Amino acid sequence: MNLDESLVARLKAHVGLTALVGARVYPQMLPQSPTLPAVTYERVIAPTEHIMAESRSSIEAPNYRLQCWGSTITSAVAVAEQVDQALDAFSGMLGGVGGVNCWITKVNSLDLGDDQPGRQRRINDYEIWFAR
Repeated sequence: MNLDESLVARLKAHVGLTALVGARVYPQMLPQSPTLPAVTYERVIAPTEHIMAESRSSIEAPNYRLQCWGSTITSAVAVAEQVDQALDAFSGMLGGVGGVNCWITKVNSLDLGDDQPGRQRRINDYEIWFAR
């Protein structure tokens, strides 16, 4: 599994989150006329660390933005809290067997509305460290 697949597997396996969003975890943007609540994710920055003896980076630390959507800010915050429980301070095999061994830290949180009526969101940013 790559990092995106491992991240989605972790989110979909978290019972508290799936109780709220089911399988509605989407890359980058919501589908047209989405059922809420839902989660979208995207890689927003991907710095790497170089080790002198190696010709290419062996440690990556991408930041992922998870947008937690709801029809009210209360429902968006409830989804965000479950995403936090699934990801913040996680250390281990993300996505289970065949996943990515990593360390996750929450780095930012922001509440926003949306240009579509009836949509609210809390945005959580996470830094995910892993070695190739």
